[in-house]
Amino acid sequence: MTTPALFSASFFTALLAGVEETRGALSSIAGISEKVADLLLAGGRLFIASSRPDFVSEGFVRSGGLMLLEECGPNGEGPGMGDAVLLGWCNAEPEAERALLRRLTGSGAYVVGLGPELHDIASPDAFLPSRSSLPTDVLSAFDGASYPLVSLQNLVLLWTFTGELVAACTRRGHMPALYQSVLIPGARPRNERRATARFETEHDVPAITPGALGGIYLDRLGDVVRALASRETETIEQVVQAGIATLAQGGRIHAFLISHFPVHQWGAPGDRCLMHKLSQVHGETPAIAELEAELAAGDLLFFLGYYNRPSEAYALARQRAVRIVEAITGPPTGGGPVPDFIIRPWWPYGDALVAVPNYDIDILPASGIAQAAIYWAVVGAMNVKMEKFQWT
Repeated sequence: MTTPALFSASFFTALLAGVEETRGALSSIAGISEKVADLLLAGGRLFIASSRPDFVSEGFVRSGGLMLLEECGPNGEGPGMGDAVLLGWCNAEPEAERALLRRLTGSGAYVVGLGPELHDIASPDAFLPSRSSLPTDVLSAFDGASYPLVSLQNLVLLWTFTGELVAACTRRGHMPALYQSVLIPGARPRNERRATARFETEHDVPAITPGALGGIYLDRLGDVVRALASRETETIEQVVQAGIATLAQGGRIHAFLISHFPVHQWGAPGDRCLMHKLSQVHGETPAIAELEAELAAGDLLFFLGYYNRPSEAYALARQRAVRIVEAITGPPTGGGPVPDFIIRPWWPYGDALVAVPNYDIDILPASGIAQAAIYWAVVGAMNVKMEKFQWT
């Protein structure tokens, strides 16, 4: 088994291989997007669904994502004839995933599946497969669970498909409305002006060729993952050492995991729950009352955020002699203590990676993938180190 220092690099390398594999599927993705674009422009609706909340949370009401995307009901309610559904699965909850697929394929909607191959159930109308083979050293670090990589590969497929769907609509003379990150000044009123829009009422976006937006997204996302692999593994190793030392001394690792996607990673298949998950109720800020009740001397605070540094939470951690791990993209705003360990996620300000000609914002985010990749790189490396010293 790989050492912890090498494990994070191995994990990021495996994720990058999935990004490159998606590039080979661009023509297929573009072809499926043509069908979905035709349905939307004929008045159909586009839904997103998954048995676990993670996939839906990443795509729904998301910076750089589609405003027209709707969430299915808890049992797959909503889609019907003339609609389309993006259905993600990871083989994490096989019975629930297959039941949801059966319900949606029986709805009359055009179902686009994203996930591992299915061999024992009726297929969706279109299928974007996650990788069929995964590195054994990565799988073994997660007790054989494929979820950490497959779930991220599904997001790569989701955002690549979204880019190709936008392009397909432009070739039909329409431009879907997309969200801008609320971090950017003016984004909230800009988004609110389009709150009920499916498509832009006026636009100058030209017809975009198949493969262009999806290809650019994969290029930029690959840059993010390569930066993690080349620049952050040493810090991740330091975090792993600190985490193991904390647990060995009877302390706890308190993890604040931001939405959309990261908050659902704790307790997922492959996670031994070595960290204690804090509540996620205040956007980017941990609840101070909860921290006051939970933090104790010798603990470790693992803050996986978005852009802003939670200065009040850090100040409390320092008062309690708690060390701090930070993974955000923003500058150290608001003063307060400097974290002991800083992992840089490397997505750009505003999150979105792809410029659309003559559109007012960039589209297609990287943060959910980068954030969750950091979490799993740390978790997997901790698992490896604990096994190395035969301590569980």
